[in-house]
Amino acid sequence: MPLSFSHPECFAGCVEKHTHTFSYSIFEIHNTRPLIEGLMEMTEVYVTEPLENTTILPTFEIAGGVLDVGCGLHPRGDFNVDLYIDSRHRRARKGPDLDVESIQNFIKADALDMYMFRNRQFDTVRCYHLIEHLPTPDCWNLLKELWRVTDRHLVIECPNRYWLKFPHLKRGINHVSNFDAATFEKAVPKLLGTWNFEAKNLYRGMFHKMIPVPSWPHLVRLDVWRSN
Repeated sequence: MPLSFSHPECFAGCVEKHTHTFSYSIFEIHNTRPLIEGLMEMTEVYVTEPLENTTILPTFEIAGGVLDVGCGLHPRGDFNVDLYIDSRHRRARKGPDLDVESIQNFIKADALDMYMFRNRQFDTVRCYHLIEHLPTPDCWNLLKELWRVTDRHLVIECPNRYWLKFPHLKRGINHVSNFDAATFEKAVPKLLGTWNFEAKNLYRGMFHKMIPVPSWPHLVRLDVWRSN
């Protein structure tokens, strides 16, 4: 059955093609032209407003793809989530604003409550340099929310608690929570209920990444996999 919608904020419907079901609800998502055009190729969809003005939330019921949470200036996902667009809330109020029109399927949302995504919706979920900016217990709530939408593989990277910022030999002022491999080794089984993970400290030269001596813990990486 063809769908029609006449107002960019009042579109809701369901398109069925073979075994895939796509559903929609109101949400703020940018750069959706490829998504909508793809749907139009698969079924009869009548569009009565320009595609550029269409605002929808895809909650299509198929698993797969990559979600980048806290994508910032370097999005890596098929869908990319960030709460802050302007630089006042990012990188110590330095750097450019996000160009949301150039980011594939950008969604402005709070990573602590990604209600627009169903459980285990994405094959891979990535979250780089976000968790250290959240205080306890929000940082652990973020871990659980990331795991909720992960179907196969969750990747988190953040600064190591032992990495000191030169030349002042102190941690970044915006890093309110600190992690190393041992931190995640204690937290993951308790919070996520799985032992199928690897947490490791990543090392580099303290004074410069190209000068490996002295080697110092720079980042911590957490990989968590679902076994079924």
